Amino acid sequence: MSSGSTAQDKAWKSKEQADEAQYAHNKEEEQLAALREKLDAEKSKPASTERDFESGFGGQEDLEDRYATTSGEH
Repeated sequence: MSSGSTAQDKAWKSKEQADEAQYAHNKEEEQLAALREKLDAEKSKPASTERDFESGFGGQEDLEDRYATTSGEH
């Protein structure tokens, strides 16, 4: 075989493509496993930031109503 003829061989080319596809698949599986672990860790954390947001909208939940005790005649 001459130099470069290996790259032209269809069997060699298909083997290389299969190896590359397998490598990419394994890499994606590792990334998915890491994301699943991260998601499970976030789910297992206590949700200390959960609050009832019935009373406000747009980040104004903590503001108090200064006129709550007036008769409505401002």
